[in-house]
Amino acid sequence: MARIPDQVIERLKQEVPIQRLAEARGVKLARHGADLLGLCPFHEDREPSLVISPKKNLWHCLGACQTGGSAIDWVMRAQGVSFRHAVELLRSQHPALMEAAPSPVKQSTVRKLAPPIDREADDAEALRQVVHYYHETLKQSPASA
Repeated sequence: MARIPDQVIERLKQEVPIQRLAEARGVKLARHGADLLGLCPFHEDREPSLVISPKKNLWHCLGACQTGGSAIDWVMRAQGVSFRHAVELLRSQHPALMEAAPSPVKQSTVRKLAPPIDREADDAEALRQVVHYYHETLKQSPASA
């Protein structure tokens, strides 16, 4: 898998506003000096513990999470995805940033396997297909010999 260029990562960190990501998640932010405060969406919060620094484009939770970081870290935490997946999500949501990066692979080089179960099957038939699939798989495993 191709490495994500450092300039793409830096552009995402600088140009994707964390304030917008937080607001899209339903966080109400209030100005507190140069920073923004709000309830952290990642844990049960009664007092504002989420601090967003728009000037630096960084966030930090001073409450139960005790985490923070860039826009990429926010997406990783909010959606429970890997670093690479978070970068791809941000790139797809911000088309202007796509120009700086190489285009993704259009065709997979991995052979697709046929599904072991017919998607159109009713419940009883799907269950029979599942049982048959596992039966055949167990017969082929070295532990069953």
